[in-house]
Amino acid sequence: MLSHEPQSSRFLPSYLRRSLYASIIMIAVLLLVAYSVKWIGTAPFLYWDERIQDAIFPDTAAARYQLLTIAIFITSFGSFRMSLIIALGAATLCWVSLRSKAYSFAILSSFTAMWVLNTLIKEILQRERPSLQHLVEAGGYSFPSGHAMISMGFFGMIFAIWAIERKIRGRSLFLPCVLGALLILLIGLSRVYLGVHFPTDIVGGYIAGIIWLVFTVPVIYWRARMKLPSTPHW
Repeated sequence: MLSHEPQSSRFLPSYLRRSLYASIIMIAVLLLVAYSVKWIGTAPFLYWDERIQDAIFPDTAAARYQLLTIAIFITSFGSFRMSLIIALGAATLCWVSLRSKAYSFAILSSFTAMWVLNTLIKEILQRERPSLQHLVEAGGYSFPSGHAMISMGFFGMIFAIWAIERKIRGRSLFLPCVLGALLILLIGLSRVYLGVHFPTDIVGGYIAGIIWLVFTVPVIYWRARMKLPSTPHW
């Protein structure tokens, strides 16, 4: 029986190399978008920001409290504290239950990269937050949304790992794909509802997260194919 150890030992260098590529391209793309907007003019983008905000942000005091509790609950998943707890829990589960250090490393590195890169890009671009009444406390700059980046790049990685585990066992990808897309979408919408982000901030965060996943998930899938652990059928 041939050992997969030589191939699997290449996982870390390959993953780190792709992570570096993803980080560089992510920063370059968002800077290109931001400076292109400045060159073209912000009016068209602000127009659509305002139209979407008008549709999502509650326009009366009474309306603001109808879904406020739900919005705060949803948006909490994208907070640093909650995402850190989830990252540690998911990484531990993958290490203990799935016996996969690769999965654990991918989860923790995705969490770290999204927060570090988001902070860096925000400091470079320094876009102010909307002048709307903020229904939750929010500090720092606005573009790209950290919650949107963490939802796409970090939670997207968790759901991608779930999908990979199902795929290599010939099971449907419907559940992880639908639940992952729903959570990512709701976290983004919650930030606009709470008045702390422009819709374009959310789009920027999603773009950054997608770039991260496009580069890193194929390496995770390749590693899973090299070593098929004995795991429960989720």
